[in-house]
Amino acid sequence: MEETISELTKNLSSQKQREEALLNDLEVTGQAFEDMQEQNTRLLQQLREKDDANFKLMSERIKSNQIHKLLREEKDVLAEQVATLQTQVEAQNLVVRKLEEKERILQNNLLTVEKELGFTQQAMEMQKRKAVESSQTAADLKLHLDKYQSQLKESQQAVSEKTGSLEQEAFKYKRMQEEIAKLQRKLERSKKIEMAGAADEVLLEEIKEYKEQLTCPSCKVNKKDAVLTKCFHVFCLECLKTRYETRQRKCPKCNAGFGANDFHRLYLS
Repeated sequence: MEETISELTKNLSSQKQREEALLNDLEVTGQAFEDMQEQNTRLLQQLREKDDANFKLMSERIKSNQIHKLLREEKDVLAEQVATLQTQVEAQNLVVRKLEEKERILQNNLLTVEKELGFTQQAMEMQKRKAVESSQTAADLKLHLDKYQSQLKESQQAVSEKTGSLEQEAFKYKRMQEEIAKLQRKLERSKKIEMAGAADEVLLEEIKEYKEQLTCPSCKVNKKDAVLTKCFHVFCLECLKTRYETRQRKCPKCNAGFGANDFHRLYLS
């Protein structure tokens, strides 16, 4: 037993040594793991900073592209303006050349017509006055043009408002015509009742008229089973669906526009 005890103590001491070695290894690996985590956090922070920097660069690049585009457009506009100014300058140069030619002619003629110098000076003064008057008239004409343009805008707005009111009046006029037609039919029916000799013929005509009133006025085959909520005209559902699908979305009677939710099924008992 003593021998076994001594062996067990030896084994215990060896196990303790191994345990201490393992603990040391665990401490070393834990420290290394913490170092790796710190390094990974640093790398992640660097990656985030790089991503932010890339995003900023991309946004700056987009802004620079937009600015470049705007500058190109401004450049094109300025080029057009420069072209127009060049044409104007050329026209003014032609005028100046003509004036210079006239001045040369006048200078050549000035030596021979010294006596008429006073008259020419008076004529020049009159021309200056006319130029001033023409500039004043041009300014007045510009003011009148601005007034006419404002009046034109007001008249256009009034015309648009009047067209809307005329469309409404036309719609109301069509509805009144329909009501007048109905009243005329009733009047004719009453006249027929008064003029007819037999009551059966009158009843047959009334039944025919009622059947015509119950049939669809568009196809004249199916019965009326749908109503348009915009104008309250009644047709068959098939005709309205076909008109909606073929994009003929107007009432066959009054040409009032309608949508998908503007016609509903109607049940006549």
